[in-house]
Amino acid sequence: MTTWVAIALVTNLIYWTVFVFLAIRRRPGAGAVALGAMHMLLAAAFSVAPFRSVLDPAYPGFGLGVLRFEGRNATLPTALLLLWALSSALLLASGARGRVLWIVAVGDALFALNQLVSLAREGGGEIQFGEHLTIGGIQALLIMAVLFVGGPSWSAWWAGRRARRVA
Repeated sequence: MTTWVAIALVTNLIYWTVFVFLAIRRRPGAGAVALGAMHMLLAAAFSVAPFRSVLDPAYPGFGLGVLRFEGRNATLPTALLLLWALSSALLLASGARGRVLWIVAVGDALFALNQLVSLAREGGGEIQFGEHLTIGGIQALLIMAVLFVGGPSWSAWWAGRRARRVA
């Protein structure tokens, strides 16, 4: 097992434990839990990049939609993406209400827009998880459209409605 896989396993175990604990304790509802789980999956995709960009001098960089960061320049952007995904998931799992849900709504809208622009420009391309797993063709396009545009768009709408309703 590589160092990066171990970091991914340990960090995600911690993140998911906190998420499940909050969801069980606060009982925010099925919609919030489902959207929180979507954010947890996004966080899992970002979980190694901040560490690897700092510790690995040969880090090839990070790309997400139209965003591209090379080497150590990826540290802050990937850490912010991870922080946003985790905070959104934990806010949803904790049953947060009101203005704080704008963090989720605005972040999701920007994320979906970034992905939509990328899909329009590149037509899906390929999804690469590390050096060993690459998904291309129609599968990559469907995954990107459903998970990275549709899911965050729905979440932005859902969180925005609840933020407006309570505020």
